[in-house]
Amino acid sequence: MFKLSVCSMGAAFFLGLSLAQGASLGLGSDPKTIKAKSSSIESEYSRNMRAEKQGEEVKSAAPKVTVPAVRPGSVAAEIRSIPGATNTYYSQNSFSYSSTLKMREDRKVGAGLSVGGTLGLAGFNMELNFEDADGVIAGFGTGPGYNSVQLAWKHAFEGDYLAPYASVGYSRWYNSRGSSNNYGSSDILDRVLTSNEKKTGQFGTDFVNTSLGLQYNQLTGDLAGLSFFGELTAMWEVKRSMLLPNGSIGAIYYF
Repeated sequence: MFKLSVCSMGAAFFLGLSLAQGASLGLGSDPKTIKAKSSSIESEYSRNMRAEKQGEEVKSAAPKVTVPAVRPGSVAAEIRSIPGATNTYYSQNSFSYSSTLKMREDRKVGAGLSVGGTLGLAGFNMELNFEDADGVIAGFGTGPGYNSVQLAWKHAFEGDYLAPYASVGYSRWYNSRGSSNNYGSSDILDRVLTSNEKKTGQFGTDFVNTSLGLQYNQLTGDLAGLSFFGELTAMWEVKRSMLLPNGSIGAIYYF
C-alpha cells in the first residue's frame, strides 16, 4: 500500500513538472497550436534555404576578371608611382641625374659647337669621358684665312646644374694654301705671324692652352645631357713665346 502511494505521488509530480515546462515554452497542450508553430518553423527554414541557394547561383554566374601579368620591359613595367604624389607617375625613359659627374658617368660622348677660343672663330668639338670627371676633347675649327685643330684633356669638378671645369691642351692654326690674307681679321694671328708669313699667306702656328670654365648642365627631363659653357683661355704661342688671352662660349650635348 505504501509503495502504491509513493508511485502515485511520483507520477503526479512528473505530470505537474511536464505541464509547467510546456507552459513556459508556450506550447500548451493544444495540438493545433503545436502543429501551427511547427509549420511556421518549417516554412521559414525553406525560405532561408532558397535564399542561400539563389545567392550562390548569383556568385557563380558573375564574370571573373583576370588581371594580365606585367611583362618585364613592357610600358606598364616602366611606369612607377611616386610615393607621396597622388596620381603622379614617371617613366624610366625620363632621365634624371643627381650631379654633373653622374651625368658624365652615364653619358660618355659629347658633341658640340664653340665660338672663339682655342679653335678660332668657330669650331666643332667631340668629347670622350673615359671617367666621370676626366675626358679627352678633339676638335677642328675655322676662321678668316685659316683652319684649326685641337686635342685637350678636360677635368670636370663636382656640381649640380652649374659645375666648373679646367682643361689643358694643344691647338694648331694653319693655312697651307696661301691664297688668302684674311688673317688680319684675327687679332691673335695678326700678333703672332711674321712679316714673311703675312706676305705669303702660308703659315702654321702652335699653341699650348690652359682654360678655366663654367658649364651649365641639364640633368633632368628629355633635355638631360644638354650643356652650355663659357671659358677663359691662356694661349701660349710656342715658336714666339707669346702669351695671349682668349675666351669662348658654346654648347655641347652628351649622349
